[in-house]
Amino acid sequence: MKKLLSFLIVLVFSTVSIAYNLQGSAKGYPKPVIEVENLVNEEGKPTKLSDFKGKVVILYFGFTNCQHVCPTVSASLKRISDALVEKGLKDKFQIVFITVDPKRDTPEVLKEYKKSHEFDTFTFLTGKEEDLKKVWKAYGIEVKEKEMEMKHGDHVMKHKMISHTPVITFIIDKNGKIVEDYKGIYLPEDKIIQDIEYLIKK
Repeated sequence: MKKLLSFLIVLVFSTVSIAYNLQGSAKGYPKPVIEVENLVNEEGKPTKLSDFKGKVVILYFGFTNCQHVCPTVSASLKRISDALVEKGLKDKFQIVFITVDPKRDTPEVLKEYKKSHEFDTFTFLTGKEEDLKKVWKAYGIEVKEKEMEMKHGDHVMKHKMISHTPVITFIIDKNGKIVEDYKGIYLPEDKIIQDIEYLIKK
């Protein structure tokens, strides 16, 4: 009877472990991560995604001058990061931001942005536009720069605005495979925390 009970307990825990499903969009995944070439981080150090192998990576695209979309996503990821750090998982994951505005997002700008927002678990990547264009294309990110007129008092000034679509956050497992993504500005933070925990412990 005791042997049967022990077997059933093991079976239940095994079933629970196997039953977990990632909660983002898993269509087309898993697939090998698309490496980035010739990019540098906020310290000016050459950096590749493979440098973070062994950690779960959260990858997204944006630019520091963005007024709404990027700050919203970054704020969500900061809260996710804080929750994971509180769970003692600080060295088990890495958030990676790739700019879509290399003209303004220099390593110096990214370093100050990281410091001022206390994005300690973030790595910010930039580089030459021709290299970044390859990365954007590889990840299906369409970047457009357009000129818009904005009124400032009695004056009308022209501003260059950048847009990038889709707004997407990729989740990469410890083995360097993209396993899911989350689309949109408003991220389901609790679900992503659960997914990252699962992938770390897997």
